[in-house]
Amino acid sequence: MLAPPLELHDEAPERADLARRGETKFLFPRHDVATVRALLRRAATPISYAGPSSTVRSVYFDDHALGCCRANLDGLGLRRKFRVRWYDAERPAAEAWFEVKWRRNLATGKQRFRIADASELFRRPLSAWPGLLRRAVPARVAPALEGMQQAVNVVEYRREHFLLGDARLTLDYDLCFFPLMGRRSFALRFPQRSPSTVLVECKAPLDGPARAPRVLRPLGARATRFSKYVTACQRLGYVAEL
Repeated sequence: MLAPPLELHDEAPERADLARRGETKFLFPRHDVATVRALLRRAATPISYAGPSSTVRSVYFDDHALGCCRANLDGLGLRRKFRVRWYDAERPAAEAWFEVKWRRNLATGKQRFRIADASELFRRPLSAWPGLLRRAVPARVAPALEGMQQAVNVVEYRREHFLLGDARLTLDYDLCFFPLMGRRSFALRFPQRSPSTVLVECKAPLDGPARAPRVLRPLGARATRFSKYVTACQRLGYVAEL
């Protein structure tokens, strides 16, 4: 017997900024959070949502061969990621978001759907999640989800937001990864922590000025292909670390 369908709300009309943009990441393995935060606050405007920082948790999905992960490791210009994301709770009591994130060389974007009652999803076995989400998205999106076959891991971190002109900057730290492959139900168990990882992401229009490198130059910022999902797969032993 099929589970009741999830109710998803397509956020494309109100979040046109997500449709297509540039995204650059800067990794700071030798600097503490306070140093990077102070530099950002001197140049950019902090944005507060529920508080000065958010705890972000995402369940990532992949096929049985971890094709999305391996596409990133191979540096393919065309690739996708699938995740359910929520904020500031171990599991969502109400809202969460299903996101299909894509990259086409320098351009990135995502289709974002608000799950009205995510608690319904979390009551189901993990093996049912891909099917439930596939049946809930609009028909135009469903073909893109063929590679979403299993829940792989949970990525958790703290995030702070900043605004610099037309660019949005995020400061991520306290990364922690939890395994889901082979589990029947969602649970945050057996964490693998990455306390020294400090990451700044810059999201801006593709034709906008590249301000983030100038802001972060005092710390020797260099762009990186760092992926939280791929790093989680490596730390949890699903793929070999390079």
